[in-house]
Amino acid sequence: MAIKRNAMKCLKCGDIIESKSVHDFVRCSCDSIFVDGGHQYLRRGFSQGISSDDYLDLSMDENGLYYKPLPNDKRRKKLLKEAGIDERDMV
Repeated sequence: MAIKRNAMKCLKCGDIIESKSVHDFVRCSCDSIFVDGGHQYLRRGFSQGISSDDYLDLSMDENGLYYKPLPNDKRRKKLLKEAGIDERDMV
C-alpha cells in the first residue's frame, strides 16, 4: 500500500496537519497530536490524555481511499461525512 496523504485533524484546536516527506514532523498548534513520515510511513503521536475522540485520521492510500473507522464508531463516521468523505471511499 502506497501512502498518498499522511494527515490528521486535531479536534481540540481544529488544525489539519500533514507530513509531506520523510522526517517531516508536524505538530498541531495545541501540541495534542503530530504526524510524521510523509509518503513513506505513517507515524502518529499524542500528548498524554489524548483519546481517539480528539483527532480524525485523514490519511489516504494511492487509490485515494481513506482508512475506515471502527464499525461502531458513529462519531468518527459522522465527522468524516461532514468532511465530505464518502464511506465508499474508505478501506
